Amino acid sequence: MKIQNGGCVIILIILLSSLRESYSISYRNFDEFFKNITGGKNINLRPVLDHKSPVDIYLFFHLIYIQEFNEVEGKLSLTGYFNISWVDQTIPWNSTENGIEQFTLQEHIIWKPSFIIGNSYDGVKLIYRDENVIRVQSNGVVTWNTGDNYDVFCNADVSRYPFDTQICNIEILPWGYTNEEIVVVPIFDYVVHELLNPQKTWEFIESSVTKREDLQLITFSMLLKRHPMFFVLNLILPISVMIILNIFVFLLPPESGERVGYAVTVLLAIAVFLTISSENLPATSIPRLSSISILLFADVCISAFIVMMVIFSSRYYHREGEHPVTKFMQGFVNVSRIVRCKMCCCRIKKGEYSEKENGEKIKWTDVGKEIDIVCGIFITVAILIVNAMYIIDVAV
Repeated sequence: MKIQNGGCVIILIILLSSLRESYSISYRNFDEFFKNITGGKNINLRPVLDHKSPVDIYLFFHLIYIQEFNEVEGKLSLTGYFNISWVDQTIPWNSTENGIEQFTLQEHIIWKPSFIIGNSYDGVKLIYRDENVIRVQSNGVVTWNTGDNYDVFCNADVSRYPFDTQICNIEILPWGYTNEEIVVVPIFDYVVHELLNPQKTWEFIESSVTKREDLQLITFSMLLKRHPMFFVLNLILPISVMIILNIFVFLLPPESGERVGYAVTVLLAIAVFLTISSENLPATSIPRLSSISILLFADVCISAFIVMMVIFSSRYYHREGEHPVTKFMQGFVNVSRIVRCKMCCCRIKKGEYSEKENGEKIKWTDVGKEIDIVCGIFITVAILIVNAMYIIDVAV
């Protein structure tokens, strides 16, 4: 019984060994097969049996990482690879004879199409490198994955900065071939981003792929949205705080002597933020200026107007009594008091503001105070309107 079992084991081992040998491929056999497949080929000729027929090239772009988007220079740097495939009619073999389904080889051994980046930032750039590998299948399908860091030109639209979205493209087109020789076909109508690593400043929203038939130009469009919170905390909120502080200059007592210095300091602070924002924006007015630049310019104009009004009100407040108040200034004070009284529904104080009823003599200090009140109200309304227009512009 033991002998019979031992004989069965031996027979099983022999069968397994013979089966393994039948499916194994030696290095020498594979090397001979490789030389037969690739030897004697002219890599300058298209791999078609009929030279009049075109080669169909199928491709898609896989985005891996968005390195940087420089709005000032209009430069988008990203990392990705192109998956390009075609059928080499001179390569197919019978895989059942040798058990070889597919293999890889260096890309300079067989024919491959030439492509360039149409909107490369650093000039004309071919998309392949000699160290890349190509996978060849028994049915003649050749797959070529070529990856690199690509710098492309992207015209930034910063009109809604920092709440802006940008549409950037990467264009690829064949180099040195006519439409009768190769036909480029995009596999997907979008940019593949399954392996996309998140970027700190920009968020990938959506993408699309279009083709221009006459040039065989494939355009991969990507919609990017900026993460605005950093700029809100470091640019917009400080500007808003400073422009609000501008209003409080009219609450400072004229006797303090700090009103002009206070107003000028706030004006200079806003001018500094205007300089900072200008360094981060492209020097272009197409399609229009950035909303944040318009807001800063409006704040500078408002602050400059506040400085002038503070100087005028201080001059009138400290004017000596031997200079009589002009009729124009008297009318200004009376109208201002009556209007404020009507707006506040102060019927009791209405008679107090009428010079004819109580015979009150208007002084230069009254003129200065009324200028402060009117300018304070006017500036507050102007600031609210300017900021509301900015919010509507970037939000709608």
